This record gives sequence, C-alpha cells and structure tokens, in this order.
Amino acid sequence: MKWSKLIDFNEQYLQRGYLLKFKAHYPFEEEVIMMVCEGGCSQKGLITISGYKAGINMYVLFPEEANPDGGISTKWLITNWTKWVWPESDVNSVLVRSGLTYDEI
Repeated sequence: MKWSKLIDFNEQYLQRGYLLKFKAHYPFEEEVIMMVCEGGCSQKGLITISGYKAGINMYVLFPEEANPDGGISTKWLITNWTKWVWPESDVNSVLVRSGLTYDEI
C-alpha cells in the first residue's frame, strides 16, 4: 500500500499497526515514522519505529475521546495533531498507511 495524506485518508479510524510519517527534529531525525499501538484499557497511542528512538516506550497515549470505536478517529487526530502529536509539524503534510505486510519487511 502507498502512503496517503492524512487529511485525504478515506478511513474513519486508524487501527493498531497503521503508520504515520511526518517531518520532525530533535529528539528524532528530520523525518519520523510512528505506529499506532495499544496502551492501557484498549486506548490507542503512538510508538516510534524509525531512527534511534525506535521502540523506546510509547510516545503518546491518546485520551478515550480519540478512540470511540476501537481505533483512533481520523478526524480527531487531524483536529488535535498539534496538541497531541507534534506542534511544529503541519498536519497537511502528515502521511498515513496501513501496517506493513510480511512481504514488505
């Protein structure tokens, strides 16, 4: 599957395993890839999977309001991007895709 712009993504929810790619800076590299993961009580969050911060703890655990039906609401994430994920990045340039398949690894 190819990357799509988050603002144009046609799925209502991002499920566990979906990937987000966006421009960043210290403590990450110039670009970072994060994966939707599960935290406590089936809440969703993000964990970094690229660069030297890959796999180090959950980056953010979203509030329950972001997870109304078991996935992160795409609309909620777009609206709350700068508050909950990365204030310095433009949500219009965030890319998303479903999780990797075995053949892609």
